[in-house]
Amino acid sequence: MESSEFRSKLFTDVLKGVKPKRVPEACGVNACAALELAGYDLRSAQYGYTKVLEAAEKLNAKYDTDTLIGTWPAMPYVTKAIGSRTNVMGADGFMQHPNVHIMEPNEYDALIRDPLKYMWDEQMPRAFTEFSEPWPNNAFALMKAFLMEKEVGMKMFMANYEMSLKYNKSTTPVLTGISRAPFDYLADYFRSFTGALTDIRRYPDKVLKAVETLKPLMVRGALASTAGAEPTREGNRIFFALHMATYMRPKDFQKFWWPTFKETIWDVYNAGFGILIFAEENWMQLLDCFDELPPLCHIMFEYGDAKIIKEKVGKKHIIQGLYPVDLLKRGSKEEVTAKAKELLDVMAPGGQYIFDFDKSILRAKQVNWDNFGYLVDCVKEYGKY
Repeated sequence: MESSEFRSKLFTDVLKGVKPKRVPEACGVNACAALELAGYDLRSAQYGYTKVLEAAEKLNAKYDTDTLIGTWPAMPYVTKAIGSRTNVMGADGFMQHPNVHIMEPNEYDALIRDPLKYMWDEQMPRAFTEFSEPWPNNAFALMKAFLMEKEVGMKMFMANYEMSLKYNKSTTPVLTGISRAPFDYLADYFRSFTGALTDIRRYPDKVLKAVETLKPLMVRGALASTAGAEPTREGNRIFFALHMATYMRPKDFQKFWWPTFKETIWDVYNAGFGILIFAEENWMQLLDCFDELPPLCHIMFEYGDAKIIKEKVGKKHIIQGLYPVDLLKRGSKEEVTAKAKELLDVMAPGGQYIFDFDKSILRAKQVNWDNFGYLVDCVKEYGKY
C-alpha cells in the first residue's frame, strides 16, 4: 500500500507543475453518501459528527483512495440555528440551495451605496431569519452558530487528519478558504438565479455597479476564510464554484460576469494563495477565458470535450474531473475501466492532471460501489508515468 507521504507528494507535485510518479485521483464522495451506505438516516445523522466519522471510517477502510472520502457534513444544525433560507434540509435529509431572492430590484442603490450596511441591516436578517429577531435573541443565534461551527470544525479537522494517516490518504489540503464570483454572489444571496438574469436586461447599469461593489468583499472574504493560513499557492487554495456563467449569453458573460471574477482571482493570487475552481456545467464556449487567469489555476470541469480542454487549458492550468460518475451505476466493470483509460490517455500526458468525476457522489444509491473500487484500482495502475 502506498504511504500517505507518497500520495501527498503526488498532489503537491501536480500543484507545482511537476509531473508526479502517477496520476493522483480525487474521486469525491459526499458525507451523505457515506452515511447512507452505512445505513444511517440523513434526517438525524447529520446533526453532529459522530455518525459522520463512523461512516467515513468504514468507507475509507474499504476503498484505497488517494484522498479521504465521505467526510465533512453539511452541518444542518448551524443553518437551522440561524434560520437559513439559502441552505435548507429537504424531506429526505439532503441539504439543498433553493432559488430564493433576498433583495428587491429597487434596493440596488442601497447595496451600491454601502454594501456592508445593506448586508447587515437587510440581507442577513432576510436570508437568516433568526437574525431578524430582536436583541439579544439575534446575537445569541449568531454566537450559537459560530460556536457550533467552530467546535465541530476543529473536531472534524483533527479526526480527518488522523484518519488520513491511518488509511494512508493524502494530507495535502483540498482547500483552505472559499469565496464566490461577484455575479454569482449577487445571484445566490441577493437576487436569485432568475432575478439576476432578468436584472441584466432591466437594470444593466445597476447590476454592473453592484458586482463591481461586491468584488472587494469577495476578495476580503476569501482571505478571511483562510483563518490566518500562510499563503502558499501549492497547498493553500481558495475555492470558487462557478454557477451563473454558462447560463448567460456570451456578450452578457463578458460584460457582467467575467471582468470582476478575473479581478477577484488575480487579487487572491497576488495575495499568495492558490486557486481552485469548479467550472460547473459546460464551459466549452468559454475555455479561452481561462488563459487570462494566473498560471497553474486548479480547474475542475464537469462536462466538455476532454481533448479540447487538454489542448486549450491543460498547458497553463491543472485539470481535474470529466469522468462521468453515472457510468458507475449503469456500466460494467469493463466499461468503467475502459472509460478511465480513455480519459487518462488524453489527459495524463505532460502531467497537470488529477483524475476525478464530473461531479461528486452525493447519494449512496447513485453508484455501484463495486465499480467504484474497480475504478480506483484502475487509475492507480494505468495512471503510472
